Amino acid sequence: MDTLAKSEIFFFITSIAVVLFTIVGVVIAFYLIKISRNISEITERAKDQAGKISNDIDALRENIKEEGVQALKKFKFIANLFGSKKTKNK
Repeated sequence: MDTLAKSEIFFFITSIAVVLFTIVGVVIAFYLIKISRNISEITERAKDQAGKISNDIDALRENIKEEGVQALKKFKFIANLFGSKKTKNK
C-alpha cells in the first residue's frame, strides 16, 4: 500500500471519529443544560420554602413570647397569692 492510500484511510477514519465525538459532545451538552435547569428550579423552590419557614419561625417565636409573658404573669399572680400569706405570718 502506498503512502497516499494510507493517508486517505487515516483522514477518513479521523473524519468519522471527529463527527462521532461531536455528536456525543452535543448530546452530553444537551443533558448538562437540562440538568442545570432542573438544579436551578430546585434551588429556587428551596429558597422560597426557606423564606416561608423563616416567616413561620418568626411567627412561632412571637407566639411563644406572648404565651410566655401570659404564663409568667399567671405564675407571678399565683406566687403573690401564696407568698403574701407567708409574709403576713412573719
